[in-house]
Amino acid sequence: MISLPPIIAPGKQSAGAADASPAVISRPSREAARSLVAIASSPSRLPALQSGETVTANITERLPDGKLAATIKGEAFVLSLPKGMIADGNALSLRVVTGPPLSFNLLDGLQDPATALRSSELARAVSAALQDDSSVALQTLSQPGRLPDLARGEVVTGRLAERLADGSAMVLIKNAVFNLKAPADGLLTKEPMLLRVGATSPLLQFDLLRLAALPDEKSAPVAFTSAGRYLNGLLDAATQSAARGSLTLLSDPAAPGAGEQLRQTVEKSGVFYESHQRAWVDGRLSLEELKLEPQAKLLHEGRTGLTPELGQLVQKQLEVHEQKVLVFQGQAWPGQAVDWDIRREEVAEREADGELELPVWQTRLNLALPALGDVGARLRMVGRQVQVVFDADDADTAQLIEQYRSRLGSALEGAGLALASLLVKHGADDEA
Repeated sequence: MISLPPIIAPGKQSAGAADASPAVISRPSREAARSLVAIASSPSRLPALQSGETVTANITERLPDGKLAATIKGEAFVLSLPKGMIADGNALSLRVVTGPPLSFNLLDGLQDPATALRSSELARAVSAALQDDSSVALQTLSQPGRLPDLARGEVVTGRLAERLADGSAMVLIKNAVFNLKAPADGLLTKEPMLLRVGATSPLLQFDLLRLAALPDEKSAPVAFTSAGRYLNGLLDAATQSAARGSLTLLSDPAAPGAGEQLRQTVEKSGVFYESHQRAWVDGRLSLEELKLEPQAKLLHEGRTGLTPELGQLVQKQLEVHEQKVLVFQGQAWPGQAVDWDIRREEVAEREADGELELPVWQTRLNLALPALGDVGARLRMVGRQVQVVFDADDADTAQLIEQYRSRLGSALEGAGLALASLLVKHGADDEA
């Protein structure tokens, strides 16, 4: 299949790169593989980079002046490619040149003249399709539980994964699977498939743009394995239920042992089920503890099919794996809604002597309390040091938190932690 670069209809902004297809540099010169990529803008805190190290730059935006906004090791850079070079795709492979100044060598393979010619022909065909606008509206029969980043008016490419018996097709769009149906048979059989986002709510809707004469190129057939079909069915089942977010973290926040109950709720949420299975195999976890996991309970109840409960668990696991953030949307205790997330920062910090790396964890929760109003709390833990920020809508609530700051410090000390800093904000205070 011909690889199309991300395309935006006239007047529309890119919603950002959602997949990680390798970039192809449209210039048939072998020397360009070592061309210098300059840094137009760098973060205030540079990630750890060593001379000669190979890194990946994930492109997040193509700027009007031709520069590329990209993330390298989780930090934001603006890169400037050599004159005449264009990055097609969403990632660049770079080698670090420590300078001075800091820069990168480009390592990606280049197009040969024949490929470059086919790309230019395809670009003309795409431009003609956008101007002609003889589009066909497609019906979205189902969409994934977790949607890719798509904006109304954005033009994307689709890849045919499978034709179904009812005439619809499973189409891959930004690494997500959609079940689409055309008003006439045969419209969803040709590749590349050029689609424009027609609507984003309540379902994503696509218009199929008609491409005229296309350069010939063979496509590799794509089909779902039985495991892929099962996983797709689970994620579809997850969207059919409103039970998501029904988790209750604590039965009684004032009861003794509430902290231990909270820890158990997180550990036994089902997100870490596979790692706990490995721990059981290694003898580090008992079978009785493993049976407390929700997946094991569903298995014991004989509910092993495409159930919404199992689909939601799998979807949660995929979200945590992709985003590196554990999110709870449910009840802190019966009748009290909460939004809570936990994440580990990618870059660790070091002790004062610079020898030992300390893991850095962040957690954030938001509560709407009946007597105190809206209260948010953000905690950042570096080793055993805890930094806390409270954000209260009500000034009296903020004053009350200040009044009891010593009690919070004592509670943390009892848990073997130290309160490094505490900031209390309210109302229109600027964010910390």
